Parts: sequence; C-alpha cells; structure tokens
Amino acid sequence: MNQEELIRFGTGRQLAEIEYLSELLSYQSLFKEIHSVLALIDQVQQTVQAINSGYLPDQLPQLSVTDVMISDVQQYVLNKFPNRPEKGNPLWIQMAESLEKIDFLVRHLRDALIEYFSMYGFVSTPFVRDLSYYTAGYPVLELMAGHGYLSAGLRACQPKQTIIATDNKSWRHQPGITLHQPVTKVKKMSALSALATYGDSVAVILMSWAPDTSADDWYVLQAIRKQYRNKKFLVIGEKNGATNSKDFWEDAKLRPLLNTHHQSFDFINEQVFEVE
Repeated sequence: MNQEELIRFGTGRQLAEIEYLSELLSYQSLFKEIHSVLALIDQVQQTVQAINSGYLPDQLPQLSVTDVMISDVQQYVLNKFPNRPEKGNPLWIQMAESLEKIDFLVRHLRDALIEYFSMYGFVSTPFVRDLSYYTAGYPVLELMAGHGYLSAGLRACQPKQTIIATDNKSWRHQPGITLHQPVTKVKKMSALSALATYGDSVAVILMSWAPDTSADDWYVLQAIRKQYRNKKFLVIGEKNGATNSKDFWEDAKLRPLLNTHHQSFDFINEQVFEVE
C-alpha cells in the first residue's frame, strides 16, 4: 500500500532521528542480497516512517525471522564460498548473530511505537477503514482514547461523522511516559463521565486498550448494560492478557468482530470484540 492510499491522521511527530529504526536499518547492507530479510526490515521501516509522517500504516503480518530467511542466508553463504569454509563460517556466524538481533528488534516493534508515538494498540489503515464502514456514519463515542489514533482515523475517513474521543489522561502521571499531545482532539474526562454525558447521543461505544491496572472497564460494562443496552459496544484488547481487568474478561460476553485486518503482529494477541 503506497502512501497515497494510507489514512492521514495528522502531522505526525516528524522525528529526524529514531534510534530504533537506525539500529534496524544498520543491517541492510549485510543482507542486501537476501530479499526475504530485506522485505522484513522494509515492512517495519515503512510502518515507523508512516506514523512519524502522520499516516496510519498498512496492516502487518507476524513479525519475526522465519526458517525461510535462515535458509536463504545459509544458501547465500554456501553459494558465496562453496569450497572455502575458512571464509564461509565466519560470514555465517556474523549473519546468524545479526539475524538474532533483527528478530529481537522486529518482535519489539510495539515497544518502539509506544516509546516514540504513544501508540499502544496497533492502528492500521485497513482496520480503520473496516471500522469506519462498520459504524456506517453513526455517532461514535471512544472511551479511554489515549492519544486518539482510532478517532483520528475515523474522522479522516468520514469528516462529517460525529466522533467523540475521551480520556481521563491519567497516563500523563506514569513514569517514563512521553508527554507529546494527542494526534486529534480528545476531551479530558473519565469513561463513566463520558458515558453519562454522551451515551444517549451515540450509536457506537468504542474502548481500546483499557488498562489492566483498574476495574474501570468493568464499571463501564455495567453502566452500558444498565443504561445503554441498545448501543453497540466494541472493545479492542488482548483477552486475559495485556489489556483490561480480570473482572471485565470474566463478565463480558464476547463476539469476535472486524479481525480480517486486525491481527496480531507480535506476542500480544489483540482482537476486536463486540461485547454484551
């Protein structure tokens, strides 16, 4: 997917130097003739550069160094030094160690997206287009919107659609958190306050990557069941994993939804659910 096809969510951070990306790209010259490895590096590079420039990236596959890539490197070394093990063995050791480092970097892409862009849940152009189609122009309330990537993407898809993004912004008090501004307008209010204020005026309630450190998501679920049962309630997170409270996952009735273009690229299996 070229840049013209990506959703523009804003200006991006426009960082001139991203240490994570510089480290990954430092391996390009060593693997310049190994197309499978270069393709992996390129996918991650395009993702980081897109977000940095203000675009929601393309969907990602599972990111890792595969057996095929390892085989490609082995064959490259054998072809380069078929009868000279004194040359081939050191090259293989160097490339094998570099593959391990590449594998570590791509598997930890999410950490880099959090560090540089405060993007916890991965928000891609194909997924946001699916979500926009699903909401069908009806008013949407996003709870716990964080830096607002989902709402920004939905607003870009349908500028006339009512998208209300809210967050209590408690993350600003956590140590080591980057404090740059949200990428779109996010109203400062708690999830329950947002429900009380806007719940009657929207058709879809969206909650992505609720923290696993509080039961606020469970209270949201109870409030929706009591007062807004006619609303569609969508949750994005990892069931019994990195997001949401234990009480929420135990109580929520889940139906997987919109996961064609929202699949895990790392060890966190985040999914989209319609919740009752």
